[in-house]
Amino acid sequence: MAVLHGHPVTRPADPVSARPAPPARRLGTALALALAIAWPGAPVHAQPTLTEAQAKAAFVLNFARYIEWPASVFASPQAPLVVCLVGRDTLGPALAALDGRQVQGRAMKVRLRVVPDELRGCHLVFIGEAEERRSQTVLRALAGQPVLTVSDTDRFTESGGCVRIVLAEERLQFEVNRAALEQAQLKASASLLRLARNIP
Repeated sequence: MAVLHGHPVTRPADPVSARPAPPARRLGTALALALAIAWPGAPVHAQPTLTEAQAKAAFVLNFARYIEWPASVFASPQAPLVVCLVGRDTLGPALAALDGRQVQGRAMKVRLRVVPDELRGCHLVFIGEAEERRSQTVLRALAGQPVLTVSDTDRFTESGGCVRIVLAEERLQFEVNRAALEQAQLKASASLLRLARNIP
């Protein structure tokens, strides 16, 4: 049994070899990661089990809560914060469940299966492992724009992405590229930066 933020992580037994693909990994008490970002130091009680996709979506929700965008990128104080998922990815249903959630006084609007030519109007862009080949195209298209780029692909922050979600030591963690945030005119809260594994 592994540990997630100090709490047990349970995983299903290995799938039967006849199955075409393994089931999604499940992270026991994975809501702890959302609580850890939203309320550092808060006590965490037993929570329902989440899939890995749902846990990553919880990270995305909290990134949206603790990143500040320039006011000029929104048409009005009530305009939604638009989250876009590039291409096809298993994170789609989990991100879609965030549609309508409130962040910083705005409703989240989730757009799925977005292609690089349709990134206009996105405030947060997630590039999943299934679309890794498109990551550089997306980063080039968004260079210098106030868009938070997030991915779980290898070397994403090293390639100029803002935030990378990492599964390491049986825990979901994240890395932040502060230079990329500055170039995108975005500000991360100190509480978020303290939880990044690559920032002392």
